[in-house]
Amino acid sequence: MQGRKSTQKATPKKPAEPEAVVGKEESRRKKAILDAVRSSSTPVKAILEEIGLNQSTYYRWLKYHKDKGLDGLETGSPVSDELWQRFTDLEKRQAAVVDENSLSIEETETVEETETMKNEKDKEKTIPKEPLKEIEKGTKPETERPAQTAGPEEEKGSSSPPSLHERIKERIVERIKGINMTFVYAGAAFILVMAILFCASKCNSNKFYLKQNNQMVELWQGRYAPMGSHLLASFSDLKILETAPKQDVYTKAQAFGIVSDYYIKQADNILKAEGTPDLTKVVSNLTRASDYAVSVSERKAIMIGVGGIDRLAARLNSLQYPALLGKIEIALSKGTVSNFAAAKEYLAEAIPMSSTDLQNVLKTKLAAVEDALANKGERKPADVYKEALNRQQQKTVGNVPEKSEED
Repeated sequence: MQGRKSTQKATPKKPAEPEAVVGKEESRRKKAILDAVRSSSTPVKAILEEIGLNQSTYYRWLKYHKDKGLDGLETGSPVSDELWQRFTDLEKRQAAVVDENSLSIEETETVEETETMKNEKDKEKTIPKEPLKEIEKGTKPETERPAQTAGPEEEKGSSSPPSLHERIKERIVERIKGINMTFVYAGAAFILVMAILFCASKCNSNKFYLKQNNQMVELWQGRYAPMGSHLLASFSDLKILETAPKQDVYTKAQAFGIVSDYYIKQADNILKAEGTPDLTKVVSNLTRASDYAVSVSERKAIMIGVGGIDRLAARLNSLQYPALLGKIEIALSKGTVSNFAAAKEYLAEAIPMSSTDLQNVLKTKLAAVEDALANKGERKPADVYKEALNRQQQKTVGNVPEKSEED
């Protein structure tokens, strides 16, 4: 029995649908996405996830473009408006970091196509067809043949425009240069301000003032700062201001010269006074005058004068000392209270003029004289003086260490 033939007809297979042709606009969108992903420093996976594009679709577009160029991207599914919107938003965010005025992806592609078309037209104008044919036939002179090589302008025009990545890099470099120049300008401004402050401080430190404060004369100097001053010295004699010129500000030479001249005049007045001059005060005034001497030569001259007065004082002491010792012995021999008081004054004056050994002797007598003056009893001052002198001498002898037998 023959098998029955199937009454059902085989369903014919449908032919594979050709990939839709999406057009140049869609191919430019795909090309923009491919360029942006390749030129970005962000990982490919992260960018695709952010714009919502499958990795398989991305790599398929990449293969089509590698095989057929821009025409290869005209096939396949189109870029949805939602995907394109996410992509353009991402591009805007990235471009805003570099420059708000950078070109968008669509404008970049348009500029590239316009420049390419312009370059091709320029080439056609530069090398006409008919002269080339005549050159091949040899009918046209060699001198009239057009140049075969493109000039610098043509080579420059025929070069492809920079990519988005290169433009971003250029913008970053420009921004870095701008930041560097900002630091340079800021540093220059800082140096200028410091120079102005230094000059102002230097000028202020060269200002000196003489001010009267109650019964004192004060010498002030400007601080090493744009403003302010500090006190250098105070003087109790208002006569310093008598010879000072009437002005608000003095130089150092003026202010110090006024003070130095004052102390020199004080020393002169002591020397010119009647009687024996107090040479100690003369030396003190000249020493202070040297402290305010303006120049080294002035200070040296004053110190030479101080040395001369010291020698004069030593000479006077050598002449007065013997007479002073005689006065002491005469006063002690009389034995009255008034004479002991005079002897006390003579001893106090003679001790600084004596050598070390004589100073000890005179100090012993001075202690005995003080004991005699302190006695308020019925005993005579002379008797008290002798007893006190013996006690002082015994103390002095007892304090002297005994020499050993070996010595």
